[in-house]
Amino acid sequence: MVNSLQNRSYLNRRHRLSHQQIDRFLHENRSKEFLHEKLKQLEIIKSFLQITDILKQKGIYFINLKGPLLSYRIYHDPTVRILHDIDILIDKKQIERVMNILFENGYNLSEGAFWPHKKNQQELFINNIHHLSFFNKGNNLCVEVHWVLMHELSISKGKLEEFISVNTEEIEFAGRKFNVFTKEFELLYLLIHGSRHKWHRLKWLFDIKDYPLAEVNYKTFNTLVNLLNAERIINQANYLLKKFFNTQLPFTYNARLPKYIVSYSMRIINSEISKKRSNYDIINNFRYQWLIFPGIYYKYKMLLQIPFSPRDIPLFDSSYKTMYYMYRPFSFIKRRILHA
Repeated sequence: MVNSLQNRSYLNRRHRLSHQQIDRFLHENRSKEFLHEKLKQLEIIKSFLQITDILKQKGIYFINLKGPLLSYRIYHDPTVRILHDIDILIDKKQIERVMNILFENGYNLSEGAFWPHKKNQQELFINNIHHLSFFNKGNNLCVEVHWVLMHELSISKGKLEEFISVNTEEIEFAGRKFNVFTKEFELLYLLIHGSRHKWHRLKWLFDIKDYPLAEVNYKTFNTLVNLLNAERIINQANYLLKKFFNTQLPFTYNARLPKYIVSYSMRIINSEISKKRSNYDIINNFRYQWLIFPGIYYKYKMLLQIPFSPRDIPLFDSSYKTMYYMYRPFSFIKRRILHA
């Protein structure tokens, strides 16, 4: 682990750290040797501005998630964070409109993504998936369109939408106005997002380490943390920040931190990313997700997801979710045991 985290190529490839970030991490000054990376980021930002301009012209309201605007807010430079895609959050009523706009502008569904043809299946999809991914071969840009910020939180979707509506603000970038989260809500979103993904890329911990905390209202942030029951996630982040950067956030919480969510995230950070997950990986991941939030409501929502897989929607035609519950054991055996 130590040797890998001292390797510039590894940090750039595996953890998607830019050479500017790696310079700060390794106490070096070599980023000027990699100007091609900076030029690539500028091309992505150009494509980002083009597609977001089109969405605005078509009257689509969206909130920008992460991407160049996060880099701009943290570093006052939109190219410091490596960009591989852009993420926007829209109203679910606008999904098909946004899809058609993207199709008209050279984007197609990314490999592995699908959109059901039948209305009843579309409803199942929308209620159980939180985003669709689109890719443009011409500019190599991926756009992830979210209609739910995150599934399986410790609050209802309605409550989450309410939080979002009162925690959004407008900023200016490149002579344009964009909707983004308030800094308090954005910081919490970044913490939850990183934890949900087991912090498997150090770039997400960099976001937390370098976030402009002086501009965060701690009282508001603490209120949001309590409302979303995210105390464990903050304590986990503090452990990892201390481990990798010898720093911590200026707040901690009196919440039990299960050892497993620390040990498992450390294991993931220190290993290569595999596209294929074994049954053992699935069990470990479920255990991890089970522990990051406390509370019966959160556990209940997790349990509801076990008997249903959205990937079964295009394989089995039904208007009723209960039929997919019945189909799920068969699809699991077929996919995981028979490898069919």
